Amino acid sequence: MNNYKKFHLLIILILACLSGCSHHPVYGEKFVLQVIDIPTSRQEIEDSPGLNLAIQNGVSTQKMKAGRLLKTGCYRESPTNKNSARRFGFTLIPENIELKEGDTILITAEEAGERNGEYDSFFGKYIKKYNAVESDYFEYQYSNTGKAFRCTPISENNQMKVEIYSKVKFWDYELAEAEIIRNKLISDEELAEGRIVSGECSPSVDSWYFYNVRIPEKMNVKPGDYIEAVAGAPSTSYKTGNVSLAIRKIVKPPKSDFIYTHGRLTIDCLAKKRIGY
Repeated sequence: MNNYKKFHLLIILILACLSGCSHHPVYGEKFVLQVIDIPTSRQEIEDSPGLNLAIQNGVSTQKMKAGRLLKTGCYRESPTNKNSARRFGFTLIPENIELKEGDTILITAEEAGERNGEYDSFFGKYIKKYNAVESDYFEYQYSNTGKAFRCTPISENNQMKVEIYSKVKFWDYELAEAEIIRNKLISDEELAEGRIVSGECSPSVDSWYFYNVRIPEKMNVKPGDYIEAVAGAPSTSYKTGNVSLAIRKIVKPPKSDFIYTHGRLTIDCLAKKRIGY
């Protein structure tokens, strides 16, 4: 879910620059979206829990701009290699340390969130360089090098070995800052009660907008339902306004109110504005 949303934010930004037909909901405007998920924990509404944790641990914009915050990670190995998944994390390094992509390091690590029963992300602090040996890697056909650096559990003294992928980009950092601010407007109680839903709509061909939407207490919804809402700040964006607010459920709109997005149909965000329901 999270990588899915991040990938399509880039598509939205590109299309917004290239196309004048994009029509995303204006803040405070009524719009239509489809419910895709009902998160019940704070981790489920975070798109980048590791980066959020880094910021909450005092990693400032200045440290990020100085190149001291790195994307790091490793791969979980499965017996067939087909289901190996890369763990992404974020590691703060000291000043005047020379490191490059592909280097392996030892860090102190803190888990950042849980996804589907396994920890998905982390925040770490540099301890020292680690000289990886051949046994630290396994064959992995989906990697550019044909091999992957194997994940090992975080030790009892909170240490972990990771590979360096890249420096954190400023736009990733700013997206995480905005997400932290938006998510403060959502309470743990609301999440536990299922009163926050995640929904999507399309502003134009091959693009998406995602929203966390507050559901009134007497409104019962499930994934797949369509709702009318008042637009707040979209998820995975630089905006930090209020959470969108659901007004009512609506019947599934006609096919003419859907837009093709990478081979599937997604409801047009402003279908209601055009024809009304």
